[in-house]
Amino acid sequence: MDTSALIRIEQHAAAVVATEYRHLPSSIVSYYLTPPAVAIALNKQQLTAVLSRNLRYRRQYGLSPRNVSLSTQPSIQQQDYLPKLGVVSWKDCIGMDMLPKALLLPNAQNTTLTCWLNNVSDRMAMVLHAYRVTEETPTFYLFPYLDFSKRSEYRLAVSYGELTHVRCYRRRNDFQTKHTDAIAAWWRNIKDWPPTDVLAHLFVDVVAGSDPGQFFIIDVNPNLSAYH
Repeated sequence: MDTSALIRIEQHAAAVVATEYRHLPSSIVSYYLTPPAVAIALNKQQLTAVLSRNLRYRRQYGLSPRNVSLSTQPSIQQQDYLPKLGVVSWKDCIGMDMLPKALLLPNAQNTTLTCWLNNVSDRMAMVLHAYRVTEETPTFYLFPYLDFSKRSEYRLAVSYGELTHVRCYRRRNDFQTKHTDAIAAWWRNIKDWPPTDVLAHLFVDVVAGSDPGQFFIIDVNPNLSAYH
């Protein structure tokens, strides 16, 4: 496991954890494209078990592998979901970035969710280390899955609430150069930015809505490179 990256996570652990959905200020959450449909809080023992399932992480920190178990039996509506654990998704895990409704039959839901929790990548484990540093625990979210294959995605760099840069990082057929100026105007209308250092430097990912000048947030991450 990348020791220098782990040190950086440890140095800025509070900033990492602060971008979890439940910690974000209402001024940001109100612009999210869709809220999570399911939110399951994990405890410290469950988090340790999740991390112990990653080979490199458990070797790094001397953990013994344990299976994750959920203390409650969830009741989840059958549909496709984007799963996230705290601030991380399974985007780098082949076949796990989307949780399909076919695996969420009522008698299989607990088994399916624990399967996801028992399989975290090196990247996920490294970022989730921030929760152990801050002595917090992540929430396991299921966001309704939305197909962005035909929608451009834009990334905003924000420092202390001020927009410093906009770029399109996934260009689709709906891309328009004028969207970058429209995004800047839209961002200026977001009020009540919290005066806190842990949300000082962010990357905010957005997509355009159906109305002109309308944009929605799809993800928020800390811009660790902006911290010194």
